[in-house]
Amino acid sequence: MNLDITGKVCPFCVLSVDKALKTLPAGESLVVLCDHAPAATASIPEYCDIKKLNCAVNLKESGLWEITISKN
Repeated sequence: MNLDITGKVCPFCVLSVDKALKTLPAGESLVVLCDHAPAATASIPEYCDIKKLNCAVNLKESGLWEITISKN
């Protein structure tokens, strides 16, 4: 599942991710495209730690991150 949250800022980034993850089946991944540095590098990874989700953050280009979140 893909989620494009470019143009959004906190707390809407995490809220969007949370909403998308509620419909994501176990074993699947959510790929998030984000251009808000605080969300990509801190808020979303911290949310994933709290929820015990796997999270990988990759800088795609300057100011644009791809975050892959996996449900166990």
